Amino acid sequence: MHEADVKDFKKFLKEFQSETDRGAALVGAAIIDHRLTDTLRSFMVSNKAASTLLDGATAALGTFSSRIDATFALGLISAHEYGECHAIRKVRNEFAHSKHGTTFKDPDVKRLCDKLQSDLPGGRKKFADDPRSIFVTAVILVALALTYRADWVAKERRVTRTWPYE
Repeated sequence: MHEADVKDFKKFLKEFQSETDRGAALVGAAIIDHRLTDTLRSFMVSNKAASTLLDGATAALGTFSSRIDATFALGLISAHEYGECHAIRKVRNEFAHSKHGTTFKDPDVKRLCDKLQSDLPGGRKKFADDPRSIFVTAVILVALALTYRADWVAKERRVTRTWPYE
């Protein structure tokens, strides 16, 4: 990783790991959502239509879910990343839409964390009763995998073409 990116990621990790459960779910999902948005922006033709699709409250690709689906449909993320992103999104939604008191130990949140497939140091059994660590590990691994995805995708950026009938 580039030095500036290492520093930025260290800042993210410090904040992410010191958050409450709700904060960790929101911040973790936000970094992945941001990386997916950057990936889509790097792939699309650089024009107003792309901005209209990605930016703003009513943008067609303005939700985390739609960005996950779009990056996968365009072949910009793997099937594993697609599954992890949606599971992370669902965990985030449990926290974002609950009134108060939600933790990673809640049965619905724990069940969603158990669906995450990212490798865990020491194996899954070691983390059977630690859904927060499962979530944190998945977020870190997906975020790292997507760190330079926008740069790679930019090499295949779409361009506006002129078609023969024009």
